[in-house]
Amino acid sequence: MKKLVSGLHKLEEYSLILCLTVMGIILFVQIIMRTVFSAPLKWAEELARYLQIWITFLGIGYGIRRGSHIGMTLLRDRLPRVLQALCGLVVDMAGLLAFMVLFRTSLQFLAHQNVVSTAMELPMQLVYLVIPVGAVIYMAYDLGMIVGDIRKMLQRRKGGC
Repeated sequence: MKKLVSGLHKLEEYSLILCLTVMGIILFVQIIMRTVFSAPLKWAEELARYLQIWITFLGIGYGIRRGSHIGMTLLRDRLPRVLQALCGLVVDMAGLLAFMVLFRTSLQFLAHQNVVSTAMELPMQLVYLVIPVGAVIYMAYDLGMIVGDIRKMLQRRKGGC
């Protein structure tokens, strides 16, 4: 199981690296084509925008896994440890609920997305498929955090930590 999870982490990281690299190369080539050759690529800006969408939704899970999202902890840090843990649990559960709603809504949205992009004529369902994928990744990591929070609270209650 650990190898599977590790493999999924690597897939997530490599996907983000690939999207960011391709986006950077495309934008660089677009700048050269536009300024030097006066022949802009019509599809470059559109593809870069779609890659940015993919980076955003794949990056949500990566950020939650690494704990690198910005948090407003000024009030929580002033609470006693027990209330801090409870507050963290409530925030994690609220995030899970929000992403459950996002997942459901994004599936409904995808079902009615029968258009293609302007420049590339790419099916928009392919572009927006990352929304439910990113939501599932977030929910998986968030569930892991909730289970960890509950375990910590139970250990403290038993006098472990």
